[in-house]
Amino acid sequence: MRTAASIALTTRFESQIINAFRTERAVSGPTARRLRDLGLKESRVLRELVTTSVIRKAGPERYFLDEGVWAARRHAPASHLILVVVAVFLSLGLGALYLNFRQ
Repeated sequence: MRTAASIALTTRFESQIINAFRTERAVSGPTARRLRDLGLKESRVLRELVTTSVIRKAGPERYFLDEGVWAARRHAPASHLILVVVAVFLSLGLGALYLNFRQ
């Protein structure tokens, strides 16, 4: 399981990568750029964005940002947060019931 610090760091790196593509307007196949032209290097976070199709390959060494996939991916964690909050409250409630009946 990832820690909050590693999630925050990954989110920061993702934002830097996304901003690099937006700044250079590399948001479609015809406007795709090489990573070095964007000031980026190969990294785990970049590979993950390519794997999830947020960053798409448009040819040899040329990539672009798929804004639609990025927008859809950014909204997904909110639903996960709701599930975590519900699980925490459920655990607290069950713990309170257990302690109440134990007496």
